[in-house]
Amino acid sequence: MNIIARAAIAVYDGSALSPIFPARPAKPDEGACAYLSAVADKLMSSDGSRTTCVEPGGAQEELLRRFLTLPFGEAASALLASMDEAMQTLEIPREGFDLAVFSFDRDNEPHLCVAMLPYRAAVVHQVEPDGENGVLTQLLAHGTVLPLAGSKGTAGFVVNLSTGDIRLRDTAVLTNVGNRQLFGEALFSMAATRTTKEAVAAVTEMIEQAAPPDMTPQELRPAVKRAMSKSIEEKGVIDVQDVAQEVFRSDPEREAIIEQVGRQMQEEALEPVIPVENKRVMAQLQKVKIKTDNGISITLPRTLADDENSFAVVSNDDGTISIIISRVQELRTE
Repeated sequence: MNIIARAAIAVYDGSALSPIFPARPAKPDEGACAYLSAVADKLMSSDGSRTTCVEPGGAQEELLRRFLTLPFGEAASALLASMDEAMQTLEIPREGFDLAVFSFDRDNEPHLCVAMLPYRAAVVHQVEPDGENGVLTQLLAHGTVLPLAGSKGTAGFVVNLSTGDIRLRDTAVLTNVGNRQLFGEALFSMAATRTTKEAVAAVTEMIEQAAPPDMTPQELRPAVKRAMSKSIEEKGVIDVQDVAQEVFRSDPEREAIIEQVGRQMQEEALEPVIPVENKRVMAQLQKVKIKTDNGISITLPRTLADDENSFAVVSNDDGTISIIISRVQELRTE
C-alpha cells in the first residue's frame, strides 16, 4: 500500500457551499489511506491508462513541480484553484464528484495523484434510540457516496515528480467547445499517446500487415502474443523490434519485414518500447484462447500451448482439425 502523506479534497456536492475547498491538507486515517492508495494503483495499472506528460517548461508543469518546492497545502490550493477555473471557463458541470489531490513516495521517488471521484447512489442504514431501551432502524438513500477504489468511473493521473512521467486514466466531459477529455485536454494539455491496450492492438495490427501472405492470422496472432510475453519476461516492457524479430525469425525476408514495421511505427507515431504496468495485459498475453466453428472454446496457459508434448493441433485427411490435450491428470466438469 502507498503511504499517503497528505491529501486535499475539494467537494463538488451541489450544495449552497459548493465547491468546498479545504482550509489545509489533512493526514488521512488508515481507512482513507487504503482507499486513496487503491485509487492511485488503479490509475497507474489500468489497461485504459496511458503514459504521457505535460509541456516541458510550461505553466502546467510548474503547477505540478510546485509540490517539490512549496508546502503541500500551498501547492494543492493552487492546483485545485487552477482546475476549478478551467472548469468554469469551459462550463464543465461542477457537481457530483470530489477532487482528491494527494502525495506519496514509490520506489523512493515522490509521486502526486489527482483523481476525480464521481458520486454513486447508495443506501445505508441508520440506527436511532427509541425510548429508554429500544432502537429504531431504517434505510437512508445517499447520493454523495464515493465510488469504489477500482471503479471504472474513477479518472485522474499519477505523476512521478522526479521524472515528469504521467500515468493518465481519463474520462470524456461536455464543455462549451464540445466533448473533451477531462484531464488530458480540458484541465491540462497532455501529450496525445495511446493506452497500453491500444498500443498492443496497434503493434499487433502493424505486424499482421507486414507479415507474408502465406502466414495466416491463426498462426500469426499466437506468435505475436508469445513474442510480446517473452519481451515482458526479459525486459519488463514490450520492445516492438524484438517482437518482430521473434515472430519472423525463420522468414528469409525478415529484415525487410522488420523495416516495414519500423516505417509503419514512425507513420503512426508509435513508441518503439511499450511500458506494461497492467497485470491484466500481461495475463492476457500469457494465455492462448482457441475457438472452434462448432462452439468449443479453450483457454490455455501459453507454456502449455507451446509444449508439443502437452498440446497439439492436427490436420486430418478429411480436412477437419483435431485438438489434442495430453498429460492431463484430473478432469473436472463445472
